[in-house]
Amino acid sequence: MTSRKTAADGERAAFDRLARARRSEIKIHCYRIMGSLSEADDMAQETFVRAWRGRSELADPAATRSWLYRIATNACLDALRRRKRERRLWSDPAPMATGDFVELGNPDLDIAWLEPMPDSALANVADEGPGPQASYEQAESVRLAFLACVQLLPARQRAVFLLFEVLGWSAAEVAEAFAITAQAANSLLQRARRTFDDAYLREPKWTAASDTDQQVAERYAQAFERRDFEAFVSLLRADATMHMPPWRAWLSGRAAIELFMDQAWRRWGAFRARVFRANGRSAVVLYAHRAEDETWRPHSFHVLDVTDGAIASIVAFVGPLAPSLFASAGIPDRPADPRAQH
Repeated sequence: MTSRKTAADGERAAFDRLARARRSEIKIHCYRIMGSLSEADDMAQETFVRAWRGRSELADPAATRSWLYRIATNACLDALRRRKRERRLWSDPAPMATGDFVELGNPDLDIAWLEPMPDSALANVADEGPGPQASYEQAESVRLAFLACVQLLPARQRAVFLLFEVLGWSAAEVAEAFAITAQAANSLLQRARRTFDDAYLREPKWTAASDTDQQVAERYAQAFERRDFEAFVSLLRADATMHMPPWRAWLSGRAAIELFMDQAWRRWGAFRARVFRANGRSAVVLYAHRAEDETWRPHSFHVLDVTDGAIASIVAFVGPLAPSLFASAGIPDRPADPRAQH
């Protein structure tokens, strides 16, 4: 009895080590499929529960990584089938028209919105590159614009696309994961590519993040804290865009963003900011209080796309989404020192 218990304890300990080593990369894969950090956590947990129950199915320990990805993919697809709101929509197809006054209307809280992910979630990812057929860099594949286009795909196409294009799996490997023929896998991929490419080609061109991105984010944060509106506007490209989930409306062009933000800033007494990284880009979280109430509260979570030293895109997740996003990203709901300057 003791020897059997010792063997079982050893098996469990070995599995727990495996789970710790692979959890971050499995969570990121789930995040790409689900579009939600909290759901990615749940799906990563479900993956290892299923893996433990089905551990006898793993005949070749060298295939552990692909085995876990297959389990994670199927767990996510099962969850998407249960979800009433399958797709995480991004915004209206066309930007809103602007006049002398910009009115966004009501937020759309019936949509399952795509959520940001802090880069700290990438810290413990195993150092194994994608397969030779991968088309997109790992950093690009967590970019919000990339993920927004992925979310346009039906669930199964989405999973096939990610396995092919991000992980670099072969048609044979994808076919085995879905118990279909290689021809059927390629057919799913081609349909997914057409939908994805049509959307992604309209987004600002991806460039690897650099020190310049961080400097721009610091200046962005300072502009808010100092209420220096001219400095804020000066950071924008002429063709910059701004999305503001959970509002479907979005803004196109520096002039439209300037008009809207000039109105928005007047509603707040002061801002405090924190610069960090999310989705492979520089990001800023803002705290704010109103003139009549000096209680600091989470205001918004901004992910910036910087091109040639200027901001090409702002995705600002604002209230009522902001408090829950701060919590899921592990960001305090109050600034550490309201007097601190960045």
